[in-house]
Amino acid sequence: MFICPNRSEVHLRDALRRSTYVLDFDGVIVHRFTQFIDFISVRRELAKAMIERGFNIDLIKSYVDPYDLIKLCYGEWGIHKDFQLFSKILEEYELVALYRVVTDLRARELLELLISNGKEVYISSLQPNSVISFIISRLGIPTDKVRICGRDIGGRPKPYTDQLIGVRGDDAVVLGDSCTDGYLANNLGSYFIGLSTDGYTEYELCSVNAVAVFNDLGELLEFLLNEVLSS
Repeated sequence: MFICPNRSEVHLRDALRRSTYVLDFDGVIVHRFTQFIDFISVRRELAKAMIERGFNIDLIKSYVDPYDLIKLCYGEWGIHKDFQLFSKILEEYELVALYRVVTDLRARELLELLISNGKEVYISSLQPNSVISFIISRLGIPTDKVRICGRDIGGRPKPYTDQLIGVRGDDAVVLGDSCTDGYLANNLGSYFIGLSTDGYTEYELCSVNAVAVFNDLGELLEFLLNEVLSS
């Protein structure tokens, strides 16, 4: 565990005692989901559809990752009128990738721990609801016990807060492995705790106001069980 500069374990315990947890999907519930997606094929199909519907070719050429392309569909001005069409193109490839993903039983343990301690759990993700619901069910967690906020439920996905209706930033903590999760926490006015399960260093996650960065889900669970919550 790495405590970020100007933070302490006091801040960390305070963050983890909050009533609402906003969890990233790919990085907390599953790991490296996107590596199982046929990025070349989906990127080509998605780029073609976006160009044919008016997106600037030079702008499209600047992005290789299809998730970066899909982010072009929303911003301060709102959501592009064809967002759902583009989202469905990406979803077709995500659903194929689902069956290659190995679920992490520590994710189930984390969800069960939070739910049993009365925490309100949101899952905020750039993946669609169908993918998230499938994995949550595979873990044996009733989907009515968590609030699933995929990119396609309406409103702008993270780092915007449109989908987190009713979440009070001063009583919430965001858990995730990317700077986008930190930006979401900053927009919410909540704490952010990082996980080193993606390509970001602890220094980068601290730079977007993380309180601390855990090496993996197991280390986070151990801290929660021993220092914050009861099983």
